[in-house]
Amino acid sequence: MESSPLEPLMLPKWPPQSAEIESAALECLKTGDWGRYDSNAKRELMDQLCNAFAAEHVRLCCSGTAAIELCLRAAGVGRGDEVIISAFDYPGNLRSVELLGARPVLVNASKTNFGPDLESVSLVAHDRATNSAVRAVIASHLYGHASEMEHLRQICDDRNWTLIEDVCQCPGMVYPNQAGDPVIASAYGHIATLSFGGSKPLTAGNGGAILTSDPRLAARLASLVDRPSDAFPLSPLQAAVLIPQINRLIETNVHRQRVALRIDVELRRRGTPIQCLIESASEIEPTYYKLAMLASSRSDRDEIVRRAHQQGMPIGESFRSMSKVSERRCRKPVPLDQADDYSDRLCLLDHRALLIEEDLVPRLVDRIVAVVATSVGD
Repeated sequence: MESSPLEPLMLPKWPPQSAEIESAALECLKTGDWGRYDSNAKRELMDQLCNAFAAEHVRLCCSGTAAIELCLRAAGVGRGDEVIISAFDYPGNLRSVELLGARPVLVNASKTNFGPDLESVSLVAHDRATNSAVRAVIASHLYGHASEMEHLRQICDDRNWTLIEDVCQCPGMVYPNQAGDPVIASAYGHIATLSFGGSKPLTAGNGGAILTSDPRLAARLASLVDRPSDAFPLSPLQAAVLIPQINRLIETNVHRQRVALRIDVELRRRGTPIQCLIESASEIEPTYYKLAMLASSRSDRDEIVRRAHQQGMPIGESFRSMSKVSERRCRKPVPLDQADDYSDRLCLLDHRALLIEEDLVPRLVDRIVAVVATSVGD
């Protein structure tokens, strides 16, 4: 029996197109603010970021990757130092460590949140024979899941390490501290990064920001960036189009949360052999950049991604594990099996799909189910 044809489905346009964004861009052009070093748009954006992320200091920059590099420099990381980083992370973070002549120390990924595995970090921290060169820890929040920042901060404070909180994927995410009080993602890091890259929840095509409430780190950043003009600038026009997006960040994050939850419910209801990895803790308010889904094997994942591309479905691979990086380039003091498992089996539903209208989620899931059904054997 032939299956019924799938109903047409159009994903939202990207980058986001709204009257507010268009108006902000036109106003920046009309006033000439776009051509100024010291622009009103950049000042307003910095004020909004300080308020939204409860940070005392903010620096705008040209990318999230540049933000990580500047954080490392501000932390005093240099040749011969070491930086702890999960083996399952954005590869640009590892390259930023290497750029400074430092050595990455790879730890395993957490089984519950994609970030650095707390036990792995603790093992490195307690091995005094080998950890004397460690200067910083990079902890990323990935795919809507919060890393264990409060515990990581305690480890870093006890050893005078700098905790760099990578919030590039999840601006606006809120998670509880041990007392149960809500904390905005970026608050636990000594210093934190945002990305305004092309597909990020806050986008200007390119760009980033650095957040800190530590005046010493802020002063070091100023000495690195001001030469005397900004050496890593975000343009006024980019700043202008970000302001209306920040104003709607909570609204769009809630929409992504609701769509992700409905996708998970629909996939479970249909018994689809792929697991949707949504944030299950009710006290966490996630920001979904892309939605992670776990296949049963690497071969199934690869076939799902291949079929999805053939059928025009926005499903792709996750980061590759960095466990295969040469030991001449990094130190690997703990097993990296969970990082490898994520690398082998994760596939990602594109950011555009998470902005679809809620009543269209069943159609979207129809397509996911069809892709999986033709990819996974009995």
